[in-house]
Amino acid sequence: MLKNNQKAKKRSERMIKLFNAFKEKELKDFPVPPFTKWANGRIIRVQYGLMELEFEVRPEMANPTNLLHGGMQCAFMDDVIGIITTTLGYEGFPISIDFHVDYLGKVKVGENVRVIGKIIREGRNIIHAIAEIYDGQGNLISMGNSNLLKTHFVPDYIKKADSLSKNK
Repeated sequence: MLKNNQKAKKRSERMIKLFNAFKEKELKDFPVPPFTKWANGRIIRVQYGLMELEFEVRPEMANPTNLLHGGMQCAFMDDVIGIITTTLGYEGFPISIDFHVDYLGKVKVGENVRVIGKIIREGRNIIHAIAEIYDGQGNLISMGNSNLLKTHFVPDYIKKADSLSKNK
């Protein structure tokens, strides 16, 4: 068990170091999933179980009233929570088994939002996480929480990171 904990710690440290190298840069230029590339956030802050990203609200992210679409808000929060789970060092990829969102404000196209996600609890099989979206003035726009199931599915980024560390 200790050996697995050491592997998880190394994976966690490697992912945090990688994300810190991406800080303040557009994610579209990095090896991330297609939605993350398309959303094109910028990492503001990352540490174990915590991440903050900033996104520009573009016209294709809007509802018919030119405000950030609720589905996009949910997607931003889900994406940030997914990225945060990589800092935990698990070999398998946790998948969302539920997601609850409260919509509390609005943001117009052309404005930026900050999405802050945090892991609240790591159980034996379930991880509980929260995320919040703030506008440029620091007003809370929406908040969500999710439970994620730990799996044995090893995503490509872990396979690549593990193979790179073996070659060193």
